[in-house]
This record gives sequence, C-alpha cells and structure tokens, in this order.
Amino acid sequence: MADRTLPEYIKLHTKTEHAALEKQLIGIIKNIHTTEQYIHLLRMFHGYYHALELQMEQYLKKDLIPDIAERRKSNALLQDIRDLGGDSKNQQGKVDTPDINSYAQALGAAYVLEGSTLGGVIIAKMIRAQLPDIPAGKGFSFFNCYGENAHGMWNKFRTYLLALTRKEDQEAAADTARQTFLKFKAWIDQYEPVF
Repeated sequence: MADRTLPEYIKLHTKTEHAALEKQLIGIIKNIHTTEQYIHLLRMFHGYYHALELQMEQYLKKDLIPDIAERRKSNALLQDIRDLGGDSKNQQGKVDTPDINSYAQALGAAYVLEGSTLGGVIIAKMIRAQLPDIPAGKGFSFFNCYGENAHGMWNKFRTYLLALTRKEDQEAAADTARQTFLKFKAWIDQYEPVF
C-alpha cells in the first residue's frame, strides 16, 4: 500500500474489474427502452445485492457501522420493482458471491456497493430520460438511495475503511472488493442476452 490510504489502494487494486463492470452496465442501461426492461435490470441488481448483503450482515454490525440499516440496498430495489408494477418475489437460483468470513472482507464487499451510489444519480438520469413515462417519485429509490447526501455517506464509509489498520485486513478487504466486482459481472452475464 505504501503511501496510499486504504480506499485509494482498493480503487487501484480493482481498477480493471471496476472498469469492465461499468462498461457492461452502461451498455445494458443504454439499451433500456421499456419499463419491463428496467424492472429486469432492477431484479438483476436485487439478486446480487440481496445475496451479498446476507453474506455481509453477520459481520457489519451496528456497533461497528452505526448507519448499517441505511446502507442496505436490496429493500430499495424491491420497492422500485413493486412501484413499477413488477413482481417482487425472490430470485430463483444460487448467486455466486465472494467468500466473506471476516469484518474486513465484508467491508471490502461493501466498498463496491457503497461506491456504486456515487454513480447511481447519473444512472437514474439516464434511465429517466429513456423512460419519461415513469411517474415522479417512483422507481428510483435504489439509484437515488442517499439523494443529495451521497457524497456525505461515501465519506463516512471511507472512515470505516480507514479504521482498518492491519495489513492483512487491508489486503483481505481489497481482494474481496475485486472478487465482488468479478462475481457481479459474472452474475450480469447470465442476464445480458435478455436486453
């Protein structure tokens, strides 16, 4: 890690995987032209996020992450699916998530989910422009999850990362973040032909 902070190190450590996932997602999002396609996208996100949050929740406790309840994303995805008239029943099939066996690994996975909130506002604008008939206030609670406080919530999350001071924990967090990107891309690959 040398002179880098842990968030900077993770960003560098996951740069290739992050770029590949982002490119794939933007390609999918640009091809959304119906509410049904958008619901499908939300289901795709929910399948991965829900499985990952279940893995993380045993380690990300309120005593370590006081705002953890606010940071759960899968319920917002279900709400958006319901608001758009979709069926919000649970996904079928097993989701391959990274191995999470420690607080540091859970924090590494959370880095990916929390980082995605910074781009969520941009994605929401893209989809809203493509689907102008979606009623105001409906269908975007996931992509706009923190609203104007997105940067504040990200900065707060960075303090949790900065509190990891043991080299082994830092490496575990970075490796899990990389695996989180890779496995999310693999999960998306199962859905891409539908778009």
